[in-house]
Amino acid sequence: MTCEDSESLVCLEGSPEQVGRVFGRINAPDIRREVEQFYAAVETEEGIKRDELLRAGEYYRHLVERYAPHWLEEAQAAAQAAGVDAEEFLTYQGAKYRGINRPECFTYFSAPQHNADHVTLFHKNRDNMQRPQSAYVKGIQASSGPIYRFLAIGDTTDLGTMMGVNEKGLAAAADTGYDEPHPRLQGMMNTDLMRIIFERAADVDEAVAWLKEFHAHRVYAGGNKVGTNWMFADRRGRAIRVYQFHEKEMVVTRDEEGLMVMRDEDKRGVFVLKTLRSYHGKITAALHNRLSRREPVLSSSNASALTAVIPPDHTELFTYAHVALYRAASTFYAPLYLGVTATPKVLVDGSLSRLSMSDCSAKGLFSEGEARDPEVSGFEKSLEEERANIEASARRALETEGEEAARKVLTEGCLRLAERVRQQMKFLQSEGTFYSD
Repeated sequence: MTCEDSESLVCLEGSPEQVGRVFGRINAPDIRREVEQFYAAVETEEGIKRDELLRAGEYYRHLVERYAPHWLEEAQAAAQAAGVDAEEFLTYQGAKYRGINRPECFTYFSAPQHNADHVTLFHKNRDNMQRPQSAYVKGIQASSGPIYRFLAIGDTTDLGTMMGVNEKGLAAAADTGYDEPHPRLQGMMNTDLMRIIFERAADVDEAVAWLKEFHAHRVYAGGNKVGTNWMFADRRGRAIRVYQFHEKEMVVTRDEEGLMVMRDEDKRGVFVLKTLRSYHGKITAALHNRLSRREPVLSSSNASALTAVIPPDHTELFTYAHVALYRAASTFYAPLYLGVTATPKVLVDGSLSRLSMSDCSAKGLFSEGEARDPEVSGFEKSLEEERANIEASARRALETEGEEAARKVLTEGCLRLAERVRQQMKFLQSEGTFYSD
């Protein structure tokens, strides 16, 4: 696969060292700031000095060496490029999410038989602290075994993943779970476990097998007060939900009707299931996106969102995601394909995220899932039309010229789409189209 950085594209393909160096260089200011603030906060708020925290992180390093040794090279290269200490950066990766997860995250799924285009649809709203968000496609070649390419969202400082989908058509999300009766602080958080699953699992059954491995060997750390709710979906239109605690058997539920939500019994689950059922045979990614912009699914702590679209064929090329790098009602979803050879820089380096965050007091572009202005709805419609045309062109290129030509069409097309979103956000802000309270 031909992959080169440019002024507007970021290549996260190659050896762990290559990928880490590029990511660390592009996001260096954020990494330096967040790592320094993290260690200062731990010392101020918990009385734990850096050396103590680094010693506490030795078990995390051991787990990384066991399950994902290529991360060590990636983290070291990222740290060096960003200008931070490598051991401090690795420990930061393992510790930053302990105790700060929020319960507002929500995930839902609809199987091909319910959907207009007979694809698998999978959505997550991420709720957490408001920090610049990064979306990217990453593919690492390592000696430790085959590693699947994946598309994911995280903070601009994260090597772990919040939600995403891999080249085999496996989508995953992890939300804050119920009260954990037996907290355990040592181990890996779900952000790390999810990335391992993206890199190693091809379908929902393999994903659950990995969770059972982590559970049996006490790899999973969770939070300090809560367990983890997991959801997975795959190219075959199957979904599995897992409730994971430390000292209990995991609760595994398979979808029975081709629809699934993270929690059936709360108001979000009731609302989403009722809506999806009413659109049987007509569900689209646009509907998933619209639900993400409506209460009770949307909350004030929404930091980013992703809708994965998984086709039954050529998942390594034509799986894509609509990515929103801020509160879903205050920005546009930018389409990103797994088949790209490089990711638009505005998605990777937090540029689009910061642009969307620039007026945090605004109500946003959408109200209860609907655009506040015809120009906003018209833009999203034209963006989707262009995305569909890009995929059609890439499929034709695959048939007539081969895979490399198809990837070129997707890469150039996703760059145009991301730039259109960036330019439209700048235009709307200059025109005062953001609606303040």
